[in-house]
Amino acid sequence: MKVSERALMESGFTHADIQKVKHNVENYGGTLDEVIKDLAKRFNISKWVTIVALMILIMSSFFTTPNNTLSLAFSLIVGLPFIWYLTPARLAYKSWRYKKYVSRTEGDQ
Repeated sequence: MKVSERALMESGFTHADIQKVKHNVENYGGTLDEVIKDLAKRFNISKWVTIVALMILIMSSFFTTPNNTLSLAFSLIVGLPFIWYLTPARLAYKSWRYKKYVSRTEGDQ
């Protein structure tokens, strides 16, 4: 997957988003391709962690006491935003969406 600024802009990245990604590449090395792939992977991981956590919360509401469910809900309210903060959620989502956009356009050709 060859990443270009123009393609990123077409898929929803703003100029500021692209500058953040470029700044990361300059500071930590790598390529724009690698950063976009890594951010997309981070989004998928965070998405699945959130889904599993919510499924556990739903199951706990059926099988445990209300106190346990309430404490788990509070833990998720505190913990999930922290996970999403560590994964730059907006950039990760846009990278994931870009990756889907590229795979769809490559499949059309």
